[in-house]
Amino acid sequence: MKTFKYYLKETWVIWVYTLLTMVTAMAIAMIGDDLLWLELILFALNLGLYGLVVFMMVYKSGETAAKLRHSNDIKRRVIAETGDYYDFDRVSEYGKYKGIYIGLFAGAPLLIMILIQVILDLCGSDSAAMSGAIGFTYGAFFLPLRCIDNTVSVYWSLYAVVVIVVLTHIAYTCGGLKVKRQNEKIKRTNRM
Repeated sequence: MKTFKYYLKETWVIWVYTLLTMVTAMAIAMIGDDLLWLELILFALNLGLYGLVVFMMVYKSGETAAKLRHSNDIKRRVIAETGDYYDFDRVSEYGKYKGIYIGLFAGAPLLIMILIQVILDLCGSDSAAMSGAIGFTYGAFFLPLRCIDNTVSVYWSLYAVVVIVVLTHIAYTCGGLKVKRQNEKIKRTNRM
């Protein structure tokens, strides 16, 4: 349960920002087909801004988690040397693949909606409402494709999960590597 709460805390802002980016994408989509080149440029800028904001948020999370890991490692050494016990947070400390898990957790609503869409399509049911929900929540990723081709399937929005997972993994790892480099620099200066 602690792990679920941790990932929820790390991803709720990404979910909110995904919806805010969708609002911008809806405004861009209203420009019209006669200025398709302008729409595509604005969509690229919108997704670029989304990527930058998500990268910075997850980068900071990776940095904080790596600092916590370093602090917990010091506590572990003290425990090993003295035998005293200190309580420390194991869930929030840096892990090699936590960036992927954060990305998958951030893309989970889309994956669930796509799964429901697949079930509705297999049953032969009308799935326009689910397509609308997918377009509404992940419209920043889906609307650029829809502006290029009106017949594009909602399943093409799955690339959003790949983008989010890769983005969060790289950002989380970079944040952790920054702290690792800082700690190595401190160790080098302390040796002198």
